Amino acid sequence: MKVSELKSPGEVNNPLAHPTLADVAAISGVSIKTASRVMNGSEQVSQDTADKVKKAANLVGYRSNRIARELRVGSLSNLVGMVISDLANPFYAGLAAGAEEGLSEEGLDLILATARDDGEREKNLIESLLERRVRGLIIVPSGEDYSHLHQERKRGFSFVFVDRPAPYLDADSVTVDNRGGITACLDHLLEQGCTSIAIIADTTSIWTASERIEAFKQAMLSRKLDKNNVHIISNIHTSEEAGIATKKLLKENPAVDGIIATNDLIAMGVGQTINAVISNVKVVSFDLFPTANLLNIATLDHDPQRLGRMSAELLLKRFENPTERAFSTQIMKVSMRASKNESDGGASK
Repeated sequence: MKVSELKSPGEVNNPLAHPTLADVAAISGVSIKTASRVMNGSEQVSQDTADKVKKAANLVGYRSNRIARELRVGSLSNLVGMVISDLANPFYAGLAAGAEEGLSEEGLDLILATARDDGEREKNLIESLLERRVRGLIIVPSGEDYSHLHQERKRGFSFVFVDRPAPYLDADSVTVDNRGGITACLDHLLEQGCTSIAIIADTTSIWTASERIEAFKQAMLSRKLDKNNVHIISNIHTSEEAGIATKKLLKENPAVDGIIATNDLIAMGVGQTINAVISNVKVVSFDLFPTANLLNIATLDHDPQRLGRMSAELLLKRFENPTERAFSTQIMKVSMRASKNESDGGASK
């Protein structure tokens, strides 16, 4: 069934499917204006009258339209929109959980939308959320140009970009120390005795993937690694693709003994493949994810919930002055966490 074919609550054949304030007023024996005052928390009504109105509202299941009420007085809602890539990815689920936790403490509700790394879809989602008068947006950018949000900011909307900066828009952002993180991953493998190391990365058009590949190249040069013992594989977007790429890598380069996975989905595919072939290749993931220990994968302490909470806190600060032109750029530092086997004394697989 298409959305256009769905019936609105008022079209359902049930007289009390969507009770109105007039219903509450009639049952309690007061005017609509008085009922409205009670439902809006006014103290200009006697306690007896307030009790009658609230009892009537509970009887018919009346629910006030808070958004409509807020829009009538020209204010923004208590909603915050969050546009991510894919909720099925544990990283984005954790990011959303962290943001929701921070916002709920301030009485704000989070609405999630998934852009699927599609810039045009993301733009439509942003416009739709702004039409619903969300107070602000937390965005993991998929698009190539966000200059259209200049005008929206002048109208009082607030924006924070997370994980990646916003092209063509000066804005608050929270990103991860990609260069420091990749360097820590490489150093970890070197400390484990690895001599032939590969990095498997996402689509290079994604800012984080590009940053992590460049960081790997710089770290490789600064540590004077032989380029013949280094392998860079990119444009791997799913766990399945990562598994296929890992099999091909090990077949063509049997000397490889260390792999850096630049995100959680890639790490899962790499780890499952390494475990299936009973290989001694060491794997390290940039992202922290729930099954890392089961797959014996070392990770950075790149907790997406921490990143989400930081983005929520930055957005709350932005609410204080949406049009202020001094923008904040926060970088979340990350450090190495050992895999379970390493922390248990380096038991071999």
